[in-house]
Amino acid sequence: MAGWWWLLLVLGYGVVIFFLWHTPVLYPFKLITIYVHEAAHALAGWVTGAKVDGIEVNADQGGVTHLRGGSMWLILPAGYLGSSIFGSALILLGSQPTLAKITSVLLGAAMVILLFWATNWLTRGLTLLFVGMIALLWWIQEGAFLAYFVLFVGTMSALYAVYDIFDDTIRRTVKQSDAYKMSELTGIPSVVWGGLWLLFSLGMLAGVLYLGMRMRA
Repeated sequence: MAGWWWLLLVLGYGVVIFFLWHTPVLYPFKLITIYVHEAAHALAGWVTGAKVDGIEVNADQGGVTHLRGGSMWLILPAGYLGSSIFGSALILLGSQPTLAKITSVLLGAAMVILLFWATNWLTRGLTLLFVGMIALLWWIQEGAFLAYFVLFVGTMSALYAVYDIFDDTIRRTVKQSDAYKMSELTGIPSVVWGGLWLLFSLGMLAGVLYLGMRMRA
């Protein structure tokens, strides 16, 4: 896939995601992005010494990470920033078929590991669905479509971070949002945290698009 075609594909995914965001078409993928968001919270908690009791993704497109202890200074930003880093990494790794295949194996393995933190059946079902989709795509034409799948999941996760940060912290104030909780912890307004996280996410997205083009040149 030539560099410009790859870039147009990612941008095309972005346009499709924008227009279908509030439709049932993207529902399973939105739940996956929420899962990634919560997994990033859990990972940050685990790294900072928290006891992770579980991750839940709910049918109303909400999610929660149950943990005790750890550094909230790192745990709270980790959800959005983790989604952005994860999505951007998938976009970059999906720029080449071989890298996409390796990435899909690592993704499947990571999802299986996350089963230990899944505490409800929807979260477990999402994990199995995701792993099953990867296995199916490996089987179809020897993984010829894995790069497109990895790119789509990456684009979805990266744009989820951008959209949700803007919607929950800049366009309006949601008291359950990570930015609001961060403002309670630090005394700095939630819109400031939202703005910083949004700039980070947009910068990550722009950076991987540039690197992806260079890799395909």
